[in-house]
Amino acid sequence: MNKDIILIFGGDGKIAKSIVQKYLDNNCTVIAVDKKPKCDTPSFYENSNYTYYSADVTNIDQLSHLFNEINQKFKYINHIISAVGAPYSSELNGIFDITYEDIDNSIKLNLSSHLYVTKMFLPLLEKSDYTNKSIVLFSSVNAVKSFDLPAYSAAKSGLFGFMNSIVRELGKDNIRVNTITPGTVATQQELDERYCNYKYKDMMALDHFTSPADIADAVFSITHIARAITGQKIVVDSGQIS
Repeated sequence: MNKDIILIFGGDGKIAKSIVQKYLDNNCTVIAVDKKPKCDTPSFYENSNYTYYSADVTNIDQLSHLFNEINQKFKYINHIISAVGAPYSSELNGIFDITYEDIDNSIKLNLSSHLYVTKMFLPLLEKSDYTNKSIVLFSSVNAVKSFDLPAYSAAKSGLFGFMNSIVRELGKDNIRVNTITPGTVATQQELDERYCNYKYKDMMALDHFTSPADIADAVFSITHIARAITGQKIVVDSGQIS
């Protein structure tokens, strides 16, 4: 029986770990990629369906090497989940403080890298004989509402245009493309330490922040349940931008 193989970029982040666990719980084969030298969740390594690679998604040479390794070992993939993204410190106080270097770095990490991994690993999607194939790109509520972070917000907005530009082209090969737009995602520790009086809490329609597990549920639904959805901006924010 063929394996259902999920390739997750940014795979050692707090949200991505919940996504990894969701797919492992559903008997999928998960390939996680992150810049960190080693995954810091030992329990994942106890699962024979889990493989971790270290690579910088902004580095074409490293991605090319990674492609060759995955192609040799797995031959194909069924879903790409690009959960890469983070703001740079100098943009936290807005456009006047952000450095030109961090503008370039933020665009490269938060937009260009998603194009890189899509283009680089698309041949492995095309090699799959599964009828259910997809790409999920991680945007942010910063792309649709004012939460500062100028370069990060611009980059995450750009993912909508990228999705729109490829959705019909890839649809011809039965590959779906969607963006997921998380709101403020907080772990319980962060809620205890930081978010109880966080200014964005007053903006929430619901009385709780979105959790990593909420995002994992949404991503799994996009890839494995709602198979007629493509070209959509899926917002998972507990009503933060309502």
